[in-house]
Amino acid sequence: MGSVVKFANLASAEGYPEVVDSADGFQINFTTNKNKPEFRPVSRRIQTWNKEGNELWQASAELFAANRRAPYAGWNEFRPHILKGFQLYQNLAKHKKANHLSLQYVNRIEFDKQDTAGSFLIFMPPEISYADVINAQTCNSQQTFKDGDTITVTAGLNLMDGEKPAMILNLTYTSPSPPLKMEELMKKIDIAHRRIIDAFEKSITDKQRERMVKV
Repeated sequence: MGSVVKFANLASAEGYPEVVDSADGFQINFTTNKNKPEFRPVSRRIQTWNKEGNELWQASAELFAANRRAPYAGWNEFRPHILKGFQLYQNLAKHKKANHLSLQYVNRIEFDKQDTAGSFLIFMPPEISYADVINAQTCNSQQTFKDGDTITVTAGLNLMDGEKPAMILNLTYTSPSPPLKMEELMKKIDIAHRRIIDAFEKSITDKQRERMVKV
């Protein structure tokens, strides 16, 4: 954990000065076959926020994570955020390779009461050969690629409170890879991003696409 504290100092110098010890934190898991999202406790980690409060690096003895709050500024801005933070983490980590990769996009899609969720979201994309699991509140679609990586698309209705009806479209990509060096890891991340974008495009309707703002 001493190295994690050093990471916080390095992050502060890079413009991420707001430090939180998240020993009691949690993450939301949408990929289980339960009727609602699962809140899982996380391992003790240091969180370093930027001054604007919309970008986050997380570091523990076994994990590095980069996060971005809405509004999403696009991949060209998010990718350097991942890379810069991981380079800081790698300078302090005992092991210089990554054993597991996960990339997650959580989209909240609001709609008017006179509309239906199906006007904006395709709950079971016909163009994707997923094994579909449906329960009372969510629809999970999963696909395993030839290289062993997996993508899970979860569509859920009214999973969060709000003034308008809303859906959550969660896309999670996982790659339990052999140990990867930095340059190999970033190639994997780019592949993961392209596959997530492809799955997202196949999961929304033209009506939803028309009201999106390009970034």
